[in-house]
Amino acid sequence: MTLRVAAAASVLLLGVAGCAGAGHPAARPSASHSGQQGQQLTVAKARKVFDAFWPRFEQLPADYSPGAARRLTAGAELQAQLFFKGRSQPAITQLIHESFYVPRLTGYPRWFWAAARQGGSSPAGRLFVMVQSARSAPWKTAMALYDFNSGARMLHYLAAAITKDAQGYADAVPPGDPSLDVPPSAMSATYASYLDGQTTRAVKRLFQPGPNTTSYISLNRKMSRGAGQYGWRDTDHQAPARLPVYALRINTGGAIVIFSTYDTVDWVAASSSASLPAQPSGREADYVPPAFIVQDLGLTSVRTGTRLTATAIDRVLAFMQPQGVGFIYVLINNGAATRVRESSPAG
Repeated sequence: MTLRVAAAASVLLLGVAGCAGAGHPAARPSASHSGQQGQQLTVAKARKVFDAFWPRFEQLPADYSPGAARRLTAGAELQAQLFFKGRSQPAITQLIHESFYVPRLTGYPRWFWAAARQGGSSPAGRLFVMVQSARSAPWKTAMALYDFNSGARMLHYLAAAITKDAQGYADAVPPGDPSLDVPPSAMSATYASYLDGQTTRAVKRLFQPGPNTTSYISLNRKMSRGAGQYGWRDTDHQAPARLPVYALRINTGGAIVIFSTYDTVDWVAASSSASLPAQPSGREADYVPPAFIVQDLGLTSVRTGTRLTATAIDRVLAFMQPQGVGFIYVLINNGAATRVRESSPAG
């Protein structure tokens, strides 16, 4: 879920699952920015890459340093890890039933997806977007998505939908593919403007109702209306993230697209008596700044006009269909804070 939904739950982790704008830089399916060419990554090699990577990623909270985070993560995931010091998502337990989705990419940067079920009593799915920026560069994760409390449906959908050829390779979708409802490179701007209510009716109709679309917008409005009774005015703003987009073809001719947006929530104190509990609970927790902001900033009181701001990177997985065929279904939206700050009123 997004920053806004997580704030309502007042949890440390921002986002436990949960007209097209200008395009943004994307991971391309063939050529690289440097012109480097290499051998096609095999599925067997992808397995070895990931099996060497994930135990180190699992240990990152215990062995955390900014350098360790940079050695293992990139892009959206790195931003989240630097803020949370290696704890940008729920802890990983044993991973089982690994699956690999490897597109045919010989240029750099190149990437693949590694999916696995989390072992133990709680069903959960994990999906890592693994990237290599250059021939001799280490493999890192640019996205580490998770799907809790749903029977790991993300994994079932991936296995059922992603097409593979006779050699077991997936098909990368060009970032600017015009055959889809929205080109993958425009999804960040399109989804952000949809959540902000700044898009056309035609684009609004593309998004299938659900927890990361219509329910999110409804909750956002509810929280904005209710914050005043606790002494706060709040707003939520979405913005596109200029980060790579990763897309694979599915059996309908559409695509699964993984991309990022930025989510910023502001809480402005209407008075010095605005509620500021260290551990919000009950109904109040839905409408006041969450505990991690209060604790991170070391706040015990506020003045009239004090502004508290939290910015998050939202890591999103969406199913898209060819134009005129169906909806955009936003299945996963995992948010994690990247920055919190306090702005004091003048005087």
